[in-house]
Amino acid sequence: MNQHFDLVIIGGGCAGLSLAYQLSQFGENCPKTLIIEERELYTNDRTWCFWDLKEPIHGDLAPYKWKKFTIKNNHMAFEYGCQETPYLMLPSDIFYKNTLSAIKSNTQIQLLTGEKIVDKVIKKGAWQIQTSTFLASASNVVDTRPIKTMTKKDSLMWQSFVGYEVEVEGQQFIEDQLVLMDFDSNFKEGLAFIYCLPTSNSKALIEYTVFSEELFVAEQLTDRLLEKINEYTKNAGYKIIRKEAGILPMGNQLIEQKEDPTYLFAGLFAGAARPSSGYAFQRIQNWAKECAFELKNKHQLKKFKKDAWIQKWMDLLFITVIKKNPTIGAKVFVELFKNCDVRTVANFMSDHSSPWDKLKIVTSLPALTFLSAIPELIRSKRRLDGSH
Repeated sequence: MNQHFDLVIIGGGCAGLSLAYQLSQFGENCPKTLIIEERELYTNDRTWCFWDLKEPIHGDLAPYKWKKFTIKNNHMAFEYGCQETPYLMLPSDIFYKNTLSAIKSNTQIQLLTGEKIVDKVIKKGAWQIQTSTFLASASNVVDTRPIKTMTKKDSLMWQSFVGYEVEVEGQQFIEDQLVLMDFDSNFKEGLAFIYCLPTSNSKALIEYTVFSEELFVAEQLTDRLLEKINEYTKNAGYKIIRKEAGILPMGNQLIEQKEDPTYLFAGLFAGAARPSSGYAFQRIQNWAKECAFELKNKHQLKKFKKDAWIQKWMDLLFITVIKKNPTIGAKVFVELFKNCDVRTVANFMSDHSSPWDKLKIVTSLPALTFLSAIPELIRSKRRLDGSH
């Protein structure tokens, strides 16, 4: 292959496929697009969750929906209703099937799997993309790869998680009620909690999640996950259906974009992940829709929207409080849901909060705890800025 494309997307993960999907909706007016993806096959390797607010993109694909959830801390359980803003879960296999079908139906888009970029992408009139088997050129490039290996200093904190989807005999789970956070006070290296999403009375995705300055690979958290699975299944026998794991940045410095606007970095390190929660799916979907529109109508790429300064600093201060004292962090989450209605919290987590929502969030939290964290936030932000 030695072809020219209007757009080459490097990386066919969530961001790359979402952009390609939005472009596919333009039919024959879709820019000529090539997606280069390293994996050979797409499997059910992850899930995406989000609140059902303002008609979320691909919300109709989500087969699981909860209108009640629980938060647990210090052997106490707090139950909340979210009938107006249900919590949705979209397994990746459903997303991949829908997206790949749309891409395949548009002859203007090619997806190449099992291909790896083997040389630096350079511009000689057009961008030159070399893989092990072909050379392609492009007017525009969207690069969704992480720019480098993740290190501790690249983000204020990290969200590390490992999860197993398990099936038990009998009815061990409450199908219509998820556990949003079940804090583990025995974990001392950060704020840890169990996240349990029951998809039936006998099946659930159970994840062990850690907010910490350190990065934890799946093997470091597996024993704790298995211990919690035994608790949730009451030591009944279970089988593991599948596994998933990941590490997400919480308060990272964004990738520095190239001066040339025809080359765009996208994905988690370009603004996709919400600092205070790690939620990324809907931010990616909204960016993909806007970027596709700009590319088709103005022949230019669009970056992720920058967070408003007040939201950015609220997020970073929230992270700093958790980093300083994880025990207080658990209490802060409990107080947040106790003192605010669920819609307000969901709006804030989903980038839909109004000034009134933000005010309610601020006034619901312990003022002294947050004010005392400001000096540490300023120091951490300086260190983060200085490392790039």
